[in-house]
Amino acid sequence: MDFSFANGFDGWEPSYSDYTQGVGQEAIIEFAAGHERLPAPVDNTSGVYLQGHNRSDDLFMYMTRAVTGLVPNADYKVELSITFASNVPPGCFGIGGSPGESVYIKAGATGMAPANVVVDGNYVTTNFDHGDQSQEGANTLVLGNFAHGGGTCDNGVYQLATLSTNGRSVTVRSSASGELWLIVGTDSAFEGFTKIYYLEGSATITPV
Repeated sequence: MDFSFANGFDGWEPSYSDYTQGVGQEAIIEFAAGHERLPAPVDNTSGVYLQGHNRSDDLFMYMTRAVTGLVPNADYKVELSITFASNVPPGCFGIGGSPGESVYIKAGATGMAPANVVVDGNYVTTNFDHGDQSQEGANTLVLGNFAHGGGTCDNGVYQLATLSTNGRSVTVRSSASGELWLIVGTDSAFEGFTKIYYLEGSATITPV
């Protein structure tokens, strides 16, 4: 299945996690998501953006989309590709890590409706296993990183890039109603601001 963000979210739901609740991190992370025309020189297209300040040392900004009509309680392997825009060239330095190489692009799937959950009293994470920064989880693979922009480290220019699971897949079991949910996001060790645009992608869902 193909999906496009040229005209909107196309059924995808944005969210963010991996922060401590109740200590003001929600406000200073300043997470936002929306749809707009991309900046020059790639301003001939529009896409969905996710943005936030990684104040928690570990910010996961992600989107999910339901896929329906599958066989209930059946195993599927899922492969994905995603086209995005980055304004961070390779080789830049930042607090906690690079604003490019330390922001990991992840994708995968889950067989349960995605949601944020609170663990250890006040830590917000996801109810699916998205791993931790460069580490993969049971539900997500690392496709690459955010260091695909042009310009300089002080004056980055948005450029397009496409990454994929490259022949690898995650295996998930569909829900009792025959659904699974696709996942795309960034898992950041860079303690600064990231704004990523998503343009389009595809998913291959194969019965096991």
